[in-house]
Amino acid sequence: MWEIPTMKAATKLDHRRRGTFPSNFQPGDLFIQEMIDAEAVTFKLVRPSEVPLVVARKVRGHLMGAKITLDTSALAATMRAERDSR
Repeated sequence: MWEIPTMKAATKLDHRRRGTFPSNFQPGDLFIQEMIDAEAVTFKLVRPSEVPLVVARKVRGHLMGAKITLDTSALAATMRAERDSR
């Protein structure tokens, strides 16, 4: 008995070397590229992207994202520490 060959999905790169991946890869995913031989490469998913969960709220009748409050003194101290570490 002979087996019917199955065609694998092929991806063509554009002029900026970008390709289209299957739907199990999402933007922001971390994966490893492994060279099998001179003409074969595989990509293995290491960690899926972390999607932040934002609860919508109504402001003047419009839906908005989460309200963010900043501690300006903590922000300034962090920026100063990062700048001083250079």
